Amino acid sequence: MPDLTPDRPAPAAPVPFTYEQDWFHTKTRTDAWAHKNVRLGFEILGDLDTDALLTAVRAFVTRHDALHLQLPADPGPDPEQRLRPIGATEQVVECQKVAAASPEQFNRYVSAILSRDCVAPWRYGEQRPFAIRLLRYDAGRHALIATFQNLVFDGRAHHLFAHEVWRDYEAVRRGDPVPDRAPSFAEAAARQRAGTTPAQRERALADWRERLGRLARTRWPSSPDRTPAGEGTREPAAEGGMLRAELDARTTAALRAACAQARLGLLQWTVGSFVHALASRTGRTEVGLWTSMDSRPPRDRDVVGMFAASCPLVVADPAGDPDAVRGRVRAGLLNALKHQRLTAAEITAVTREAEAQHGAPVGRDIYVNLRRFEGDHASVRDTGALRITADAYELRRIAVTDLHALHLRCTEYRDRLLIGLRYDGLRVGGATARAVLDDVLAAAAAQAAEPAG
Repeated sequence: MPDLTPDRPAPAAPVPFTYEQDWFHTKTRTDAWAHKNVRLGFEILGDLDTDALLTAVRAFVTRHDALHLQLPADPGPDPEQRLRPIGATEQVVECQKVAAASPEQFNRYVSAILSRDCVAPWRYGEQRPFAIRLLRYDAGRHALIATFQNLVFDGRAHHLFAHEVWRDYEAVRRGDPVPDRAPSFAEAAARQRAGTTPAQRERALADWRERLGRLARTRWPSSPDRTPAGEGTREPAAEGGMLRAELDARTTAALRAACAQARLGLLQWTVGSFVHALASRTGRTEVGLWTSMDSRPPRDRDVVGMFAASCPLVVADPAGDPDAVRGRVRAGLLNALKHQRLTAAEITAVTREAEAQHGAPVGRDIYVNLRRFEGDHASVRDTGALRITADAYELRRIAVTDLHALHLRCTEYRDRLLIGLRYDGLRVGGATARAVLDDVLAAAAAQAAEPAG
């Protein structure tokens, strides 16, 4: 074991799982979810100061204690996680000079390594929950790739890594100090668990029981349904696909201002508009969703760790007045966060109750991922000396299987709203998905065009 960092000794007591960690660990342990690590990949062109980058990455890993967590070599259903701080001489970044015949070959090699790391299982009890590599082609071309065990790293943590590492790189280059402390995941996890009283748990159980029961009654049809409402021709059988859309800075700003007047968040508005469009196009009288969103309280916004909450939501009268639908979605999302207080065992138990009572499985036919980041969207960062491209390396030879009929992904930046809609091609065809997304975009344009006040 490496030397412990003296100013952050490992505590004697184990760190409690967050509710979100408990749910994720249970699902992956029972093979209900496939194992996949969180990945980042940056293409770096220009005169890179390697020492400054290594210093910035090490500072991030050292100050965020979620990346110090260790589980037993053979984690059971109730493992204990403990902190083992980064040692003073411990290497956290693996550096490699790649002898590639061309930049294209170098990029293919980087993609292959990132793909391998993305699906590699973690050796609990001996391996850190991350793998970070700096690959060099020549003085003007590098790749920084990283994978993190999802048990300790979620979408918010992904954003914090990208923001803080490049911020600190510039600080090191200027000769400025970088932060050596960060909000503690161990403390945030302890606060989350300690903040749940028996009465709150009982109310959460009752709320989940009601929502899961409604979800069991609103199953999406298992047979193909490829005729969008209002169209007279059926779609031919087809494979699934992904549709993407983007609201530019001007539209996003105008829509956000309109949402603020209605006391709606931009993501709440988008999900409500999606539900309304889906019901209008398919004739559904109720729409059941599973949502994944950041459950951090405001004080823990900068905590790296696992706080990606998964919860059900059922919307009644979804084809009614669109503003009312958006209001019901907002209330449902806030209520779901309020009752994010159950262990995986408790959620499993109430799920089985609902399925036995209604004689139908609780499915995840419609799934929604919500992510909100501070700052502007920038896939390419140009500092003058460096050109840094995020998400530059695609996965190779890895098939991504989506079990949902529809999977909506919404990512909000200060100057952009990114929307992705994946459809399975069987329960929901491409024309239906396209019509739903077009309706959401039309509603956004109309809402943004309305005069203020």
